[in-house]
Amino acid sequence: MDHRIQRAVQFIEANYSKDISLHDLTKCANLSESHFLYLFKLEMKLSPAKYLKRSRIQKAAELLRSNEPLSIKEVMTRVGIKDKSHFARSFKQVLGVAPSDYRARYANRG
Repeated sequence: MDHRIQRAVQFIEANYSKDISLHDLTKCANLSESHFLYLFKLEMKLSPAKYLKRSRIQKAAELLRSNEPLSIKEVMTRVGIKDKSHFARSFKQVLGVAPSDYRARYANRG
């Protein structure tokens, strides 16, 4: 993987709960916006926005599977998503199931 894209991915993984702009990522990678977008998609097979969304949803899924009794709103806040309908829609789009159903599925396995 290109080291500049790797730095951007590491930045996303370390800061997924914060607002991350394209400017933040291009600055981190030390690339122009157009070149960054081209390289990121080439390397990751996703746009930076889709990668960030997928990372947030995967972190949310980890929190929902954990034994920590967090509300859906607390999970959303921890992963940097502010709108509940956006969170539910994104979660279902990425994992194929609603957050509450996902939690219930893993609660029944414990």
